[in-house]
Amino acid sequence: MSGMRSGTERRRVMRVDVPRHLRGGELEPHFVYLLNLSPLGVRVAHLEPWHEGVLCSVDLAPALGVLRLPGRVVWTRLRGTERLLEGDRRDLYESGIEFTRLNAEQQTALAAALDTLRTAQPVSDQDTR
Repeated sequence: MSGMRSGTERRRVMRVDVPRHLRGGELEPHFVYLLNLSPLGVRVAHLEPWHEGVLCSVDLAPALGVLRLPGRVVWTRLRGTERLLEGDRRDLYESGIEFTRLNAEQQTALAAALDTLRTAQPVSDQDTR
């Protein structure tokens, strides 16, 4: 699979984890779950591999503000495989999406969403790596 990678993630800015109740989302044509968010991008979980460089958009959960952010896939990796009923299996993937061409309104709304997430988390749960 082209664009797949393994190993540790190198972060340029702090990311904020997205609590489970705010993760849900349906991005046409893919179902995805937001895992963490930063001013530069987002990490998502999904069911099919994505290719590096693909342009996309990310819709944040309504609790974080109605916001669509343009981006591009910068990496994808196989997260694991889960067993389903009757012996079937399903692969689970994660991808990093870097935001592209955010206008001032989108940057302001994204900053507000990040503030909402930071205040919703106990200090010990925040990732400061």
